[in-house]
Amino acid sequence: MSRDEIDKLAKNIEQHAFKRGYVSAFTLTAFPEETDDDLVPHITRECDGLVYGNAEVASKEAFTECVKSLDGRVDYIVCDTALQFDISEFVAGKSKPKKSILLPYSDLSVWIESVRYMLLARIPDLLHKNIVLVGLEHVEDMFLARLSIDLAGICGRIAIHFHDSAVTPEEQARLNEEYKNADIIIGAAIYSQVITIEQLAYCEKSVLIVDAGIGTITPEAARHAGDRDFELLRVDNRAAMAGMLFSLIQSHDLVTRVMGKGEIDGIPVVAGGVIGSPGTIVLDSIDNPSMAIGFADGTGRIRYQPVDEIEYEKLNRVKKAIGEQIDE
Repeated sequence: MSRDEIDKLAKNIEQHAFKRGYVSAFTLTAFPEETDDDLVPHITRECDGLVYGNAEVASKEAFTECVKSLDGRVDYIVCDTALQFDISEFVAGKSKPKKSILLPYSDLSVWIESVRYMLLARIPDLLHKNIVLVGLEHVEDMFLARLSIDLAGICGRIAIHFHDSAVTPEEQARLNEEYKNADIIIGAAIYSQVITIEQLAYCEKSVLIVDAGIGTITPEAARHAGDRDFELLRVDNRAAMAGMLFSLIQSHDLVTRVMGKGEIDGIPVVAGGVIGSPGTIVLDSIDNPSMAIGFADGTGRIRYQPVDEIEYEKLNRVKKAIGEQIDE
């Protein structure tokens, strides 16, 4: 992709967000597998109050070009922690964006959350369902392991099948029994065909098959599933991606504007999770306070009423300074 094409993509995000009056973000994601491509962009999306785009990048050169084009055109440049090159100079060094805010995120975590959100929204009785996770044991992305942890406690049973590992006849018999009782089969591998017709042949229920890693079911297994009226779903990460961006942006706002400590009229104040010493007044925001919430107890909790006249007088002085109505 040329610099002109990257500029065109950045301009599209900028104009789209400006017309809507929305916050804008752009995610730079690692390719999930080896590829000859250096940079692949994806379509611009929007949800309530947010316009965002995405591109997969494979080299520091492509990443640099993206940052140069996006800086000042989007509010936030959000970088995948799985990028296979050093971006420390962009985080705190000479290449740090001058206008846009650079933030980290995990694209793998977004995919895992997408699976959980979809299952919870679609299957009200998920706690009583049996799930078989099919993936690869000899991989570095830990997709299957992390997904199994994420789903633990919200479904009836989780069985794990490593498609790339040899099993004994006894272990195979156990796996066959898991498929026999399965309500949901999830392909938990990235771009790897791990759900096969041999596995589905053991299913006795009308199972839901979830392609969580894009392309995890073989063509023969897909036809077999269709013939048996099994439902096949591919995970869509739009909701989880938007949720991640909202959470990340709000967290950044919290730690940079809301969180902190200081003094008002000589009286110590804290906000946003900073633990104050006993008697310190807790505000709703350190950057732009509008309310005195109460008093710190020194352990992270809040006491809402003054214990004596001295605290009462300090509270009223702080309220007066921030423009809050004083209790008579």
